[in-house]
Amino acid sequence: MTAQNTEPATGQNTGAIQSVLNALRILEHIGTLQPVGVSELSRQVGLPKSSVQRAVITLDKAGWIRPVEGDRTQWRLTSAMLGISLKAFGEYSLRDYAESAMAELQRRTNETVHLVSLDGNTGLVLHRLDSSQAVRAFVPVGTRSPLNATGSGQAILAFLPEARAREILSETGKAYTDRTITDIDAQMERLKLVRERGYSINVAEWRAEVASIASPILSIDGTAVAALVISIPLNRFSDDVAKEFGSWASELAQALGPVTVGL
Repeated sequence: MTAQNTEPATGQNTGAIQSVLNALRILEHIGTLQPVGVSELSRQVGLPKSSVQRAVITLDKAGWIRPVEGDRTQWRLTSAMLGISLKAFGEYSLRDYAESAMAELQRRTNETVHLVSLDGNTGLVLHRLDSSQAVRAFVPVGTRSPLNATGSGQAILAFLPEARAREILSETGKAYTDRTITDIDAQMERLKLVRERGYSINVAEWRAEVASIASPILSIDGTAVAALVISIPLNRFSDDVAKEFGSWASELAQALGPVTVGL
């Protein structure tokens, strides 16, 4: 039996190839518009809602997209594309690029050090070096972290264009603990301080028992692409610790120099 494709064809492409092209177009639009629903996707790609719905179900089952907080009417990308996208833009070596700085930061602090990259409107944990202490902070590699409520997020947002940082904060201003700062103007003021001293301080705004200190890794144009993050159990955190660790994080992140494509 031969399956027939009833969806609109583009140029000379027909059958299964056209179905793949449609799915890829839908995936690209989800990445651009996320979170986005089937109706909007249908308008954007010029396909019937039924066709878009089938593609969305397939992409969901394949692990490429996910519903937004359980709402299956709105969709966003997962991190499944990370390996492909980072490799395409030369960022797959970011882990190797930052490894020596992470190791030195972990040696000096004996706390867990994470490497977090900017991925859309969230952070993405790319690498982790663990503390040897019995009680230590831990975030699994591959975890997405909120930019508004983490040290890594502050460090990255502080070195993005102001309009972009404000846009992200307005879209992702959720409170995670009773210490999360949600006022956008207060957040923007805090980002100015991060730029002045070269590192951020986060005290239990995402996870109640964890503080973090982070410094940005910058691209050649001066915008942040990632951050070096020291994660500390709250009972070992103090203002003096923040000042000392922050200066080390800033020193080692700056020593890396700008990230360029094709590292």
